Amino acid sequence: MDDYDTCLQSPGPDEPPGVYCSTAVVLKPDNRSELWSLIAEFSSDRKRHYNHQVLRWSVCVKKCQTAIETLSPEARKALTVEKFPIDVRYKFEDGILANTALDREIYADVVEICINRELNETYGLVGYTEILSCDKSSDEIVIDALDVSFLIILGLLICCVILSSWYDSTINYKLTTEHYKQALDSKREYGALFHLRNWYRLTSRTRDETHQKLRFFQAFRTLTMSLIIFGHAALLITLVPTTHSEKLEILMHNVGSMILTNGVQITQTFLAMSGTLLAIQVMSLAEKRKGRVSFLYIPVAILYRYIRLTPVYAFVILLHGTWLFKLQTGPLWRYAAETEQTFCRRNWWTNLLYINNYVHADEPCVQQGWYLGAEFQVFVIALIVLVTIVNYPRAKILILSLVLVAAYVVPAFFIYYQNLEGTFVITLEAQRYILWYDKFYLLAYIPTHINFGNYMLGVVAGLIYAELHKRSINLAESRAFRALWYAMFLAIPLTMLPSYIFYVNDFETPSVWMAAYFVLSKNFYGIGIGIIIIGLIYGVNRVLQRILNYPFFEPLGRLAYGAYLIHPFVMRYMFASTRGPLSLVLGATVMSCLLSLVLCLLLELPTSALQNQMFGSFKEPKSSRTEVEVVTHQGHTTIAPESEGKKSES
Repeated sequence: MDDYDTCLQSPGPDEPPGVYCSTAVVLKPDNRSELWSLIAEFSSDRKRHYNHQVLRWSVCVKKCQTAIETLSPEARKALTVEKFPIDVRYKFEDGILANTALDREIYADVVEICINRELNETYGLVGYTEILSCDKSSDEIVIDALDVSFLIILGLLICCVILSSWYDSTINYKLTTEHYKQALDSKREYGALFHLRNWYRLTSRTRDETHQKLRFFQAFRTLTMSLIIFGHAALLITLVPTTHSEKLEILMHNVGSMILTNGVQITQTFLAMSGTLLAIQVMSLAEKRKGRVSFLYIPVAILYRYIRLTPVYAFVILLHGTWLFKLQTGPLWRYAAETEQTFCRRNWWTNLLYINNYVHADEPCVQQGWYLGAEFQVFVIALIVLVTIVNYPRAKILILSLVLVAAYVVPAFFIYYQNLEGTFVITLEAQRYILWYDKFYLLAYIPTHINFGNYMLGVVAGLIYAELHKRSINLAESRAFRALWYAMFLAIPLTMLPSYIFYVNDFETPSVWMAAYFVLSKNFYGIGIGIIIIGLIYGVNRVLQRILNYPFFEPLGRLAYGAYLIHPFVMRYMFASTRGPLSLVLGATVMSCLLSLVLCLLLELPTSALQNQMFGSFKEPKSSRTEVEVVTHQGHTTIAPESEGKKSES
């Protein structure tokens, strides 16, 4: 990569603008070259190595023009390579980056001759070069109506905070901070929705017995979110400039690295927790309603959940589709940010309908939103199952058995008939394109039917806890359960190690045994997390329980949803604008939490407070309502309050 900033320094008044082009170079096979033979052999290990036939090469056009100006027409022709049949991916789909076709028409010959001159002189090879994008010193920021709409919405939210804070201060007759910790009557609370009293809601601790037992969930959310950010940072390392890319390939030869590679399983923790919370909440509601929950409760709960999750999600989508691209520059910036802008302007509707893990999944807007789509879909299924169980308790075992069988058989069916491996194989080459076009990612990672099992295993864990609580059974007193609980901390990482065999070998597909292994290994994680959750509820390890219940985790856990949504924005800003090797994982985590705090105060908590007013008119006193809402609303699994059940049945 040529120096980006030097190339685009403002030229003199009579000089042409500086132009910096990023290209993909596909080396032309040359069986006479020993180096080419080495490249072909090394790249054949497609699961653990990059495809070294494809190079990323960024050049300054002015520098190229100077380098080739003395070449004869014959030499130029010899360094021009016609496009040849290529069976490897070397670029994004056309039309994603603006003006690429025009840039190729103007600069393609100069850039290709320049690159091939260096390739030929240094390595004795040449390649077909295709321009991916070009930045110019004359480029200007273009602001359109959508960009302005984001600023208007942001301005309105800030005005709401200011006006709401002013209104709330006028009714603080005693001029004490206690005023902001107390619930207001309905009319006054509408006026104070955006007040900074939401800070007290964010940092408060509940006194409800059930939520006291589940307080460690906030620590789980915080730790899981931190690990997800770490994992996404590892993904970005394959994109940003690095001086030692071979270290990543060496890592893929290490059996122990499978624990890191299979770290993508960490998102299953969120699924298992959400399933557990949903089951506990529904069974608690059923107990209050004397064993009956109307089926009309289901659409109300779904609507409640949609309203809870969507406003902040939509705000982040709008941010990615407008101002993200305008915030930075760099040799990789268009690659990382303009693609996001294009996808969000094309496919935003798939996110808001929560179908983005199936529809246009290869052009993702807010890519991490695949989880929200998958979890929303399985939430609907699990809610129907739980309400059915409540109303037909005699069929509980049969219904749960059928659902769990489906959770194992359905994904195994797809793994078999789609000719997939026995694990989600994460190749370095697929990471070049942020997994967008990778069949393993699209078919064996983000679909709901692949992730259904661990959510339902979380539901089973919640039902087991509800039954044990009803019978006043304390599992912490069981030596067998305590031994099993401790064993899970070792067993879960160890179950990831056998995945190494799928990186070393190319087994014939379709394969029954690989389909079975995929499902068993993936869903064992949900079983393990369910056991750990139940053990923490009952305090198997009091020291760990006290650590996880530390007040520090309470607000951080409630910020997990916002941090999950905003952290790729932060990481793009910090990583993809770099000019050289970089590692800023800790900074990205802290910045994500800070921006999540802004989102929480501007949108999340006002939305939840408004929901309590809209849906909670028949519920218990507001102080209790607020207490319950503060604990549960950040767990991704949120259901309508008890009042919906009453309204539905009335």
